[in-house]
Amino acid sequence: MPALNINRDRLDADLKRIAEFTDPDLPYTRRAFSPYYEAAREWLAGRFRDAGLDTRVDPAGNLIGRLGGGAGPVLMLGSHTDTVESGGRFDGIVGVLGALEVVRCLRESGVTLSRPLEVVDFVCEEPSVVNLSPLGSRIMAGDVTADMVAEATTPDGGTLPDAIARLGGDPSRLDEARRKPGDIYGYLEMHIEQGPVLERAGMEVGVVTIVAAPCRAVVSLTGVADHAGATAMADRRDALAGAAELTLAVERTVSTPDIVQESVGTVGFLRVSPNMVNVIPGRVDLTVEVRSTQTEALLWAREEIERSLREIADRRGLGATLEWQHLEEPVTIPLGMQEVVAESAESLRLRTLRLPSRASHDAARLAPVAPVGMVFIPCLDGRSHCPEEWAELDDIVIGTQVLAGALLRLDAQS
Repeated sequence: MPALNINRDRLDADLKRIAEFTDPDLPYTRRAFSPYYEAAREWLAGRFRDAGLDTRVDPAGNLIGRLGGGAGPVLMLGSHTDTVESGGRFDGIVGVLGALEVVRCLRESGVTLSRPLEVVDFVCEEPSVVNLSPLGSRIMAGDVTADMVAEATTPDGGTLPDAIARLGGDPSRLDEARRKPGDIYGYLEMHIEQGPVLERAGMEVGVVTIVAAPCRAVVSLTGVADHAGATAMADRRDALAGAAELTLAVERTVSTPDIVQESVGTVGFLRVSPNMVNVIPGRVDLTVEVRSTQTEALLWAREEIERSLREIADRRGLGATLEWQHLEEPVTIPLGMQEVVAESAESLRLRTLRLPSRASHDAARLAPVAPVGMVFIPCLDGRSHCPEEWAELDDIVIGTQVLAGALLRLDAQS
């Protein structure tokens, strides 16, 4: 099997260039549908075309570059280039630019695949811009419908269909972006681990075995806003105190030994009203997220959090509502897809570890319609979703080599 020579300097230059498309006051911020994202997309489409890819934006707003013609199931590489606010330079981005580098190396080496290859930059993978994220991969898998898109809005008060159209998509033809089982022969995604396991173990490559599922809920606690000085402690119905107690209950729930092993829980958003220094909070809206690789653990944690909320609200005299918005299942990576990644890494004599993904990815959203596999590379101190997120260029090059080898092995199967 031919070894492809990754152009280190070219890949590094692309990584540095796309990092410049950011809100200068909040590096690195490139939220989906923002002007910075639109500019980065235009640059990336040019890089796709320069690499010889037939480049288009599908009706969902996904940027797709295709190598090779013909019908039949396609091979697919990809990830995303949007970020969270004050995020990093590597989350998702190494997967897209690494895939682009693989294409360039294929062409330069004169290697012809037996199947068409598509490189995809999935739109709006990160949450918070719209509550349908990861948007592009879910639309491709048929998990988000045209009606759901039509009803969604963006943070600037616009509509999601208009935002997709600005990227070159066509929400009126959204069904054409959907892929059916059998349309994709296999999908591979390279990603930073977003955790410390590989770095701590001294491993160069991770072979993902399962992707944890997130369950997210929106919670509202309603008390009584009152004077912060004149209201005795016994007379208070403080919504924020109840929210703080619920936050600790979430932490305790996911830390219960032998029940929710390796689960995590986060209260990551709070909106306090009236949010004034001398007024007791009368209302708090917050989010709860639980992630696990075990369905049973997720179900148990949900029930326990609901029970805790009822107990806290009753004891404190608060009104409470909870609505679960995302109820997903962990995604097991098919053994065959694990093997093409592992064999590629082992052929390069790399230190390799099989491990779960604690974060969710576009690969997990595509799993209902395609065999998926993931290549993990280490990131400094396991940090992600922050400006300090960092991956060494050596590790990115290694991951790209593994991605290329896995692609060639997948192609050889067909």
